[in-house]
Amino acid sequence: MCELFTRVEIAFYPEHLNHWLRFGTPDVEHRLDRRRALAFFRPGRLFGYVRWSANAYGTQAWRLSIVRSASPGEDVRCIDGVAPGGIVLLFAVGKARVERALQQIDVLETDGFDPAEVSPAYFRHLHNRIAAGQPVRAYTSAQHAAHRAAQVVPK
Repeated sequence: MCELFTRVEIAFYPEHLNHWLRFGTPDVEHRLDRRRALAFFRPGRLFGYVRWSANAYGTQAWRLSIVRSASPGEDVRCIDGVAPGGIVLLFAVGKARVERALQQIDVLETDGFDPAEVSPAYFRHLHNRIAAGQPVRAYTSAQHAAHRAAQVVPK
């Protein structure tokens, strides 16, 4: 049963390393010690995963991945800290792009949407617009209703 879960490594070492979940509620969370934990997600769950690291000269890496946990047999992309990987909906690297993506997640929450319940298509749109340096369209209640309705329809 363990192979059905996507495992995410969470760690916090002040001034050096911070890997955390921006959104998404794990199905299971296992604390390793006071600085490290493992979060497990069932297939089909969305989560935002931020990886930040620094050294004596400042920030060295800052990444945001918005991922859908995969079902067994699906092709996945390898992501540092995520095993066995996942379906990447948004990947931002660098301070400016990560901050812009995090601001958009804040906007979603301000508008009353749980980012873990937002349409994957919107996060793909967000990824493409941030990568191209273009304005982002707002996520609407109509889009959300259509996404929720599509989840109910049998495949």
